[in-house]
Amino acid sequence: MQNEEIKISKVYAMKVGKNTAGVRIMSEHKDGGWVGVNINTNKELIIRSADRLLGLYQAKRENTKTAQTEPSKDVNPTKVKKLGGLLAAFMVLADAKEPLGCQELVKRMIDQGMWKSGGKTPAATIYSAIIREIKEKGVDSRFTKTERGKFIAAK
Repeated sequence: MQNEEIKISKVYAMKVGKNTAGVRIMSEHKDGGWVGVNINTNKELIIRSADRLLGLYQAKRENTKTAQTEPSKDVNPTKVKKLGGLLAAFMVLADAKEPLGCQELVKRMIDQGMWKSGGKTPAATIYSAIIREIKEKGVDSRFTKTERGKFIAAK
């Protein structure tokens, strides 16, 4: 693949050892390349070269006799594996054009089927997790606080 073909928040197939795994591109890396997340394990990885990516990821589904790949171009990773709250929040913020408060952020995450919470205060849970990541990771955090109670995805 070429560098120009790589789009943030798309899922690409990548060779990992002997296997092929789906990797969602989360952002550009500060030293060149991209930061990605394996959609099966939710582990973060750094992709240094576009040559590592094989193309858009196509999830497998069971057919009556054999497994075949789906013909669709874009794969919704929520159908492949359940997302964590912070990863879902980052994906929603990456797609949003403006800073979002946690109430709106959680509403969009639930509406898009990315995340669900059985708790009484899911917005407070997400807010706490985002603030904790900003505090622990500093400038390497996926989130930036723009004003009181509002966040954007860090570039």
